[in-house]
Amino acid sequence: MKILVTGATGFIGKNLVPKIAEKHKVVCFVRKTSNTHELEKSNVVFKVGDLLDRSSLTDATESMDIAIHLATSHKQGNKQDLVAAENLIEACKENKVKKIIFLSSMAAKRKSLDDYGRIKLEIERMMRNSGLNYTILRPSVIYSNNNLSLIGRSLKFPLIIPVIGNGNYKLNPVYIDDVTEAILRSIKSKKADRKSYDVAGGESISFNEIIKICKNEFKINKPVIHMPVSICLLIFKIFPIVSPEAVKGINEDTNADTKNLEKDLKLNTMSFRQGIKNVSL
Repeated sequence: MKILVTGATGFIGKNLVPKIAEKHKVVCFVRKTSNTHELEKSNVVFKVGDLLDRSSLTDATESMDIAIHLATSHKQGNKQDLVAAENLIEACKENKVKKIIFLSSMAAKRKSLDDYGRIKLEIERMMRNSGLNYTILRPSVIYSNNNLSLIGRSLKFPLIIPVIGNGNYKLNPVYIDDVTEAILRSIKSKKADRKSYDVAGGESISFNEIIKICKNEFKINKPVIHMPVSICLLIFKIFPIVSPEAVKGINEDTNADTKNLEKDLKLNTMSFRQGIKNVSL
């Protein structure tokens, strides 16, 4: 099959593209400024364009069987992501692409939707209403062998480990290999057609427990400081780095349901306790 990948040079794309290229022809849709060095050794073709330019997407999707949409703005919650998704959908329609696989986020399922989650949810709606065949994947917090995402940012904070709220909220961190495997299985599985899946780690675990496991694993002796949500909201009101909705959303339990992922794609994701053994800080 011929597969187009947007966001190929990003965190997930760099892990995914070489695996797809083992069995399929891959076209990576990249910007002029994208760093393609890590992917050049894989058997892939690069197509330079802009997601905000529909004509370049129309050109890139020509003769493609599947489009995998990983790309997202560096600025989370950027409304240009909606334009990019619409352009890709219309280009896929014009060229009769058989399927779009869209990487959404568990943030789209939160009660307190921030701009990032709201835009992911809207793109999901666009995919469902497009008339195209699709698979939507909603990963939880993704970590890899050298990237612990927001968990790592807390661990690397100077002198202390800050935790917003009481830390009792439950997460399902998911290892990068499980995310890429979900995408690979969505490519070949008819059961995944016109369906959405939560892609989450095989263990629901509190943030406090995650920090405890990491402290033991990486021999970190810094104290954990819990910051009341009310204080964080006040700080971020003065310094608007994070929205109030994002702060509230962080304190929600991850409402992940992987039953259909296991049933349709036969994918059993690893627990954080297993995955952390692959990680180095």
